[in-house]
Amino acid sequence: MNRFVASLAALLTVGSIASAQEYKIRLPNVDPPLSHVGDMTYPNHTYAMMRTFKDSLEGLSGGRIAVELYPSGTLGDLRENLEAVQAGILEAATPNEGTVSGFFPKIQLTTIPYVFPNAVVAWDVMDGEWGQQLLNEMAETTGIRAIAVGENAGFRIWANNIRPVTEPKDMSGLKIRTMEITAHQEMVSSLGALPTAIPWLEVYNALQTGVVDGAELPVIGTLQQNLQEVLKYATIDQHVYSLVFIVVNEDWYQALPPDLREAITIAGRQASVAGRGVSQTLVSDVIDEFRKRGVEITTASPEQIAAFREAAQPKVLEWMESQFGEEEVNKFLDAVKAAEARLAAN
Repeated sequence: MNRFVASLAALLTVGSIASAQEYKIRLPNVDPPLSHVGDMTYPNHTYAMMRTFKDSLEGLSGGRIAVELYPSGTLGDLRENLEAVQAGILEAATPNEGTVSGFFPKIQLTTIPYVFPNAVVAWDVMDGEWGQQLLNEMAETTGIRAIAVGENAGFRIWANNIRPVTEPKDMSGLKIRTMEITAHQEMVSSLGALPTAIPWLEVYNALQTGVVDGAELPVIGTLQQNLQEVLKYATIDQHVYSLVFIVVNEDWYQALPPDLREAITIAGRQASVAGRGVSQTLVSDVIDEFRKRGVEITTASPEQIAAFREAAQPKVLEWMESQFGEEEVNKFLDAVKAAEARLAAN
């Protein structure tokens, strides 16, 4: 247990003595509750999940479970929060797929580049049999159970200060920031760029000082961190659909009465829908705001996306198969195809 987690354990233990007879979920996140886009103010997409989960669960449980929200990084960063959940110090956390990959590497299957043609297919896969089996495996092997699967601002974008990116060769030689997730780094290198893992809160300085030429980024978070101030070009190409979760400690969850576990499941489903809806609304407005603030936006055509897919997917698929096996990769790809078939017009 690292020093931060130990300190957090001591702090939270003191705070919970007075209410030892109550069920309580402490739910943190690193972002502020509100997102500001031009003259408009929205709930942050992750906070929308958190707030919906709180209101739903407290109602469904008849007040037997109290949910306390801790936005703005007041309980540490995403990795620290997830470590605390795994250790049983925190009941819940709100990690993205990048953070989860450090605890459950197989989540990286969802980051195969250009695999999801749209958000609705991604929802269908994650809410369906394949997604639920994956998350059950995570609970069994890590002690961390995902009870809500939201949208971390949807599809991620490429952004840089050197040139517009309209085809794979435009990525060649660019130093690109990524999350600390191997699958993302494999994707960047497959396009001829140089991946550099940089923590989220250090990205602004890295772009400003030229440590990197560009970055692989979340749409909404880019504006929240004012990265438009240090970026010239952005490409919308749907290369990775990003997830955000509400997770709970598995032992804590299994120790609850069955009716409260059911309430958590229902509240988690509601939170997933709320987060996705807010994210979808925010993304379009944020991209418009980029344009107003001087960022040159390229929206890739289907033909351009196909060229990126052809360049990026083979190397990443090869890496995925080396890590998780060809059968596991094919199960995921089959789940995507099945979702597309279900959603296709007759």
